[in-house]
Amino acid sequence: MRVTMFWFIAAFAIATVVFLVTPENVSDAPDNQASLADKLSKHSLIILPLLVLSWLIIAIASAPVTHFAGTAIGFVLTSCSIALPSTHKYLAPLATLTFASLLIELALYL
Repeated sequence: MRVTMFWFIAAFAIATVVFLVTPENVSDAPDNQASLADKLSKHSLIILPLLVLSWLIIAIASAPVTHFAGTAIGFVLTSCSIALPSTHKYLAPLATLTFASLLIELALYL
């Protein structure tokens, strides 16, 4: 029970710091002369999830398929949908499929 409280207190403290540090107003004005680094930084969050997804697909293809594969792919696809703002509309369906695969794993092991 004490560990749970530590995690809750830490999460609350981090959320408070983020709330106090972030700016109140964010400019929505588009920058017409964006550099190549700015264009790449928009998609830099998706690089790691895509690398993990490709590694996971290769690992699944070279080994016998288990039901853990669906859950792992669900977690990675959910992180990919979080990384790109244009794919946020797929977040709820992917999270629901991941949750369903977790429930299937739980049912198989109980």
